[in-house]
Order: sequence, then C-alpha cells, then structure tokens
Amino acid sequence: MTRSLPNYKNRRVKNTWYKVCTLFLQMTDYPKELTLKDRSTATARPIGPEDVEALHNFLSKIPHSDLILYKDDISKRESIESWFTNPNYKKAFQLVGLKKHEIIAKGTLHSEGLYWSDAAEIKLLVRPDYRGKGLGSQMFHILLNEGIEHHFRKIIVRYVTNNLSFNKILNHYGFEPETVLSSYIKDETDGVTRDLIIASYNLENWERRFEFYNFIDTK
Repeated sequence: MTRSLPNYKNRRVKNTWYKVCTLFLQMTDYPKELTLKDRSTATARPIGPEDVEALHNFLSKIPHSDLILYKDDISKRESIESWFTNPNYKKAFQLVGLKKHEIIAKGTLHSEGLYWSDAAEIKLLVRPDYRGKGLGSQMFHILLNEGIEHHFRKIIVRYVTNNLSFNKILNHYGFEPETVLSSYIKDETDGVTRDLIIASYNLENWERRFEFYNFIDTK
C-alpha cells in the first residue's frame, strides 16, 4: 500500500513527518530482532497455523490467573486450533515472541466481541521468566503500530488490578481507564475476586502518535 506525504510548508513539521514514516516502515518489517534488558535477543513475527503445537506448549507455562480474561480456555489445544480456523474470530493481527524457535510471548490485535468497527483490543501474554526484560513493552508498541496500519481509531485493553507490569506499559502510553467492574473476576487458583479495568487509547490523537514514535526512536 502506497502512502503519500502531506505537502507541509513548515520544514520542521515536514521533517518530523518523514521521520515518523521511516520509523513506521521499519516497524512493519518482519521478523524483527528485539534486544532485551539483559542484552539477549528475541525474535518477533506474525503467528501462523504451524505454531499451534508451540503455542500450546507456551500457554501451558502461563499462570491460570493470567488467562482468566479470555472467554475460552485457551490452554486447551482445541481452543487454539479453533482460534486459527474459525472465521467468526475477528483477528486483525497476531504476534509471537520467540527464543530459539520457542514461543515466549504472544500478542493479539482483534475486534472479537467489540461493537465498533474502528476499535480493536490488544491482548498480551509473556512467559513468567521473561517478564521485566522489556519484551512485553516492545511487543506492545508493535501491536499499537499495527493498530495504526489497520486504520483503527481506538485501542482497548482489559486487565486486572494486580497486573503491575502491564499497568506500567499502559501508563507509559497514557491509556485512560473508562470502566472499573468491581470484583468482576474470580481467580480459581486462590478464590480471590478482582476488579476488571477497561482502558482505551485514541490513535487519532497525533500528539500521542508522535510520543509513540519518539519513544521507539530513543529505545
């Protein structure tokens, strides 16, 4: 898809726009090498049907408390296979993080269950032993970029209050809580009920878009 640049008279604005577009093109190239905080590397690429077995192994290592936001039990193989083959699932983009061909993170940009054609939801899972290394934040901003590429105007996330690492990512980008459902989710592992927070991010806000690309540029 060819993108044309606006004819800006202001040279500074024009140069900034070219910088943004260059970064945008770099962000849409796959696979990507991601450098983690410990200087090790991981690879990010779109997911495919051939990843079903590896994805099943990955999800078996994710705590049940992290899966309670999903409508289906995605730890089951049949749920994973259905996600790939069922045309009713409105998936815009799916991403996996890999370490030596082993899946260590999974992100999804989808509109399943949403009633607005210009909105999408991001869901992100990272294997516990790879949390706090910068993998989740890098995959999250790739998914945000894909939201722009797919012409979504609004990104929605759902999360529970005890997910501290995800909270840090959302605070960085300025996601704004819209709804808090008190004691909405019960964790079967410990019986504790937790609040569910629904937050959103407006991709039409150009100030936030420039902050987003500047953040990538300074990584």
